[in-house]
Amino acid sequence: MGSLSHATSREAALIADLSQRFGPPPEEVILGIGDDCAAIRGHGGDVLLWTVDTLVEGVHFDLDYTPLEKLGWKALAVNLSDIAAMGGEPRHALLSLGWPPRRDRAGALALADGLARAARQYGVAIIGGDTVASPGGLALTLTLTGTVPASLMLKRSGARVGDLVWVTGVLGDSAAGLEVLKRGLTLDLTLRETLVEAHLAPRPQLAAGRLLAREGLATALIDVSDGIATDLAHLCLASAVGARLRAESVPISGALRAAAALLGRDPLQYALSGGEDYQLLFTSPPELASALENAFVRAGLPAPRPLGEIIAGQGVLMVTAAGEQDISMQGYDHFRLDLPGEAI
Repeated sequence: MGSLSHATSREAALIADLSQRFGPPPEEVILGIGDDCAAIRGHGGDVLLWTVDTLVEGVHFDLDYTPLEKLGWKALAVNLSDIAAMGGEPRHALLSLGWPPRRDRAGALALADGLARAARQYGVAIIGGDTVASPGGLALTLTLTGTVPASLMLKRSGARVGDLVWVTGVLGDSAAGLEVLKRGLTLDLTLRETLVEAHLAPRPQLAAGRLLAREGLATALIDVSDGIATDLAHLCLASAVGARLRAESVPISGALRAAAALLGRDPLQYALSGGEDYQLLFTSPPELASALENAFVRAGLPAPRPLGEIIAGQGVLMVTAAGEQDISMQGYDHFRLDLPGEAI
């Protein structure tokens, strides 16, 4: 079983150091640093959710293969995924845009079109923000609010030994799509579109998050932004438990298997550590398995996939034909020294 030091990324360590300097949150803050959203007591039994994400050119995207309209969509989608991970409903957004002054203003408007399209689809009002000149490249930060009834809010903590680990959809398509774009690979049109769209235009699982909260079907929840090897490790740390996954249970699409064969890569590695899938990873008591699957079917949502179970201890174990190995924190980490920019 991995030790706590093995299950702590450089990014997590930096966040922990920063939070110590900021001090404890005020009384009205229910959740501060360390979950998908901050949560503040609202009115009428609701909790106000706050989340923020930044996308930086050369780190999160490359405009050589990222259309600006798609970037606008994705900027909001990654925030929406955080709201989904709390079981919440998105409300209002603020945009901070750092635009290189030598670039055509039409590009900024194309980015805004993609952002507006995502906002309309998911019921978000964009109500303000800030614009600045950015001589070093494009950067945009989205701040998003949401609400959730206090009694229904889901967190990363709460997983219990014996719970099953579930995910709402296939994993690894986004990471493979990124590699296809970076290499400029020519693939079957349908195959390429499936993977590239997964990377450029993710679909946040808001309906699934609300369902899990409303029906009381999850004990802990996180969205998959850095790969399940890292995101499940975060959930386990917050819940003071470990997890054991089965390699054969990790959901991998036919498109990913086909692309991985062409790329000479193991599709499982894309699924475990690629990141940016924006599926929901959650735990639930085994006795609720049938109710869980039936609730998703009734709601017209794809049934979630079981990956493994929560165990005593710490860290995330992957069981393969070759045995068990600790995969904790082997996903994306902004401050890993071997990551050259937009690495997977």
